[in-house]
Amino acid sequence: MDAQTGEEAETSGRGAGGGLPLAVRELLAGGVAGGVAKTAVAPLERVKILFQTRRAEFRGSGLIGSFRTIYQTEGVLGFYRGNGASVARIVPYAALHYMAYEEYRRWIILGFPNVEQGPVLDLMAGSIAGGTAVICTYPLDLIRTKLAYQVKGAVSAGFRECKPSEQVYKGIMDCVKTIYRQNGMKGLYRGMAPSLYGIFPYSGLKFYFYEKMKSHVPEEHRKDIIAKLGCGSVAGLLGQTITYPLDVVRRQMQVQAFSSSSVVGRGTFESLVMIVKQQGWRQLFSGLSINYLKVVPSVAIGFTVYDSMKVWLKVPSREETSVAVLTEERSNTAPIPSS
Repeated sequence: MDAQTGEEAETSGRGAGGGLPLAVRELLAGGVAGGVAKTAVAPLERVKILFQTRRAEFRGSGLIGSFRTIYQTEGVLGFYRGNGASVARIVPYAALHYMAYEEYRRWIILGFPNVEQGPVLDLMAGSIAGGTAVICTYPLDLIRTKLAYQVKGAVSAGFRECKPSEQVYKGIMDCVKTIYRQNGMKGLYRGMAPSLYGIFPYSGLKFYFYEKMKSHVPEEHRKDIIAKLGCGSVAGLLGQTITYPLDVVRRQMQVQAFSSSSVVGRGTFESLVMIVKQQGWRQLFSGLSINYLKVVPSVAIGFTVYDSMKVWLKVPSREETSVAVLTEERSNTAPIPSS
């Protein structure tokens, strides 16, 4: 029975996946999921970054006021400033994140055959996968933040606190070259420490809550789009609330080169303390309400598209691959019968 199931898991990729290796199909599913989810919430992401980094023109303007300011100074395309870099980052990030999660999950099962296959396993695999994805794609996140921080036409619009001398980037490649020329490789990884501190718990908790919520959904409804959207929404909401302050520290560290923020030159936890002392503890949750509006559809869409892409690409279920892994391990370690 086990051998038959393992064989089904190995061969079920034929069809839409074109016989591609399992890891490649998981990369494709994750990349598409990330790109679709990120583009859907790009306007909210832009405003959130401007709030987090205390851009002068947006202090106290609120969500509607911020949308109005962006529209007046940059037009409709302003809502998507930095989204090219964002998608360029999120596609490989999401692809690596989801694929690494599946791979780490299988490796843990292979290394510890008696481990309980439940939400705790997803917490462990998701945390390590999140760290792996951040390390591989962080420079693109930094570039996305710097491009989103810029407000085209802000100087000519007459904002008093805007600095005419601040660095203006022409695009993704110009941003990369300028940062590398000024600070080298170290500059491309500025602010990565709080990203890692935040992604380990957030990524793990996101997968944990998603699988935990799905376990409470009746079996006959687990494949329903509404059920997946609901589970993904709750997972993103809970995960972001717990780790959000580290995201604020990360953003302020990323734009410190042209910001008057007090976190310039400080470490992650020292910056956290300084933000509380000089900007108030509320700043640690600046933009959180917008983030709720962003995270709910983003994580929900991401998980839903990922699961749908897995079905389309004929990626076997986790239960099938787990059985296949254990079956292969038993066959490799079984003693060779003597002649």
